[in-house]
Amino acid sequence: MNDLIMTLTGAEAGTTTATVFLLTMLSSLFLAVGNVFLARRNDLGWWFYLLGVFAGPLFVALYPGQNDYWLLLGAVPQLIAGAVGLWAFSRSGLRGRYTRRVKNAEFSVAALILFVVLVLVVTLLQFGEAITAPRVLFATLSNPGMITPWINALCTALLTVSVAYLGFGARWAWGTLALAGAGLAALTTLQPIISGSGEPLFALLFGYVLIFITAIYGLIAWGTPVPAAEEDAAEEAEVEASADELDRAAAERAVAAQDAEDSAAAQAAAPSGDEAAEADAAASGTDTPAEAKRD
Repeated sequence: MNDLIMTLTGAEAGTTTATVFLLTMLSSLFLAVGNVFLARRNDLGWWFYLLGVFAGPLFVALYPGQNDYWLLLGAVPQLIAGAVGLWAFSRSGLRGRYTRRVKNAEFSVAALILFVVLVLVVTLLQFGEAITAPRVLFATLSNPGMITPWINALCTALLTVSVAYLGFGARWAWGTLALAGAGLAALTTLQPIISGSGEPLFALLFGYVLIFITAIYGLIAWGTPVPAAEEDAAEEAEVEASADELDRAAAERAVAAQDAEDSAAAQAAAPSGDEAAEADAAASGTDTPAEAKRD
């Protein structure tokens, strides 16, 4: 087990470094599963995304021994992205139990500009306490050793904002989400070459590759037109019509059964032939057939 942990995280099992990397991998797995559900316009995707945030950024920030509460500045935007996306999704009508009839939003320059601004803001928030000294932070852009953290923060922000845009039906956000996954995977692969530390961290690489693949799947899946509301209404009308026909058939069977019972009761209550003749004779004052025979 320790060898496996070493292969996945590059650190011994039980250390803070190994735990943080494993939590990050778990976060990526939840995000990938969430992408699959969101590709099918299913509400469950948002809950997997939120689980990924709890498993990754929040746990990393609050992990004993780490306790870097400034990292929550990067986790909060991810929580907000999931909440906003879930709210935007819920405005669309249901088609099934959890699936939404989310229509693809048209591309607009204003939405793209806002997207870029949000990505830049979330990128800065990923640096935690360093944003309290912006001059020092931006000075690190000229430091080759800080290229990796900047790219990691940028890709993470790209992923976060892309997920929020998916809630509003922006199909092109799947492309930026795939770009974020590809960027994180490439960074994880190239990091050992840059630092000369050996093999890449396979735990992170595996999760980021899954995010990239599932984002491509979402981009393709959202290319399929959403079924029109008229079609759903027609299907519901057919179901209701079938239910009405069944109800009418049941009512007709009940009426037929009641008529049969009434007919049987009427026949049982009707007098026999002799009794009817005696009743007629008594009414006319003549002898009944039985008395005529005795005479």
